[in-house]
Amino acid sequence: MKIINLLVLAFAIVTLSACGDDEPINYAQAQPEEVINGFYNSIYKDRDLEQAKQLSSERMADLINHYGAVSAVQRYILGRYFEKVEIEVETNSFTDYLNNSEELRVTVIFDGYHNGERAKDSRDVVLIKRDDAWVVDKILDTRYRP
Repeated sequence: MKIINLLVLAFAIVTLSACGDDEPINYAQAQPEEVINGFYNSIYKDRDLEQAKQLSSERMADLINHYGAVSAVQRYILGRYFEKVEIEVETNSFTDYLNNSEELRVTVIFDGYHNGERAKDSRDVVLIKRDDAWVVDKILDTRYRP
């Protein structure tokens, strides 16, 4: 657990020192926080479901394919519409999911607007390792938090 926290801290330092770089992120080698941000940004900001599927497990990609439209993915998979949103990954929330070190559970905070009204929300996201890269596997509904 402490190792994950140290890795997240080191990642944050490197990220802050690299501000201003416009190089695209290589998601095959990306840290979990980068994958989560890329996944949500592809849906909420870029409205690009193909990019979201590339950052998803097979299970999540199948769900995205099933719903097929950005608005349906926002409603049924992510559980929240936003026209404009800021996404914050709670770096101190990284934990193994169900005691499996190849799966991470992370809390994501959303602060945005829908129909002119401000909305704040949070979701827990489960990431898994696929071919040595982290991908989004599940979005946990807040009512099922242990």
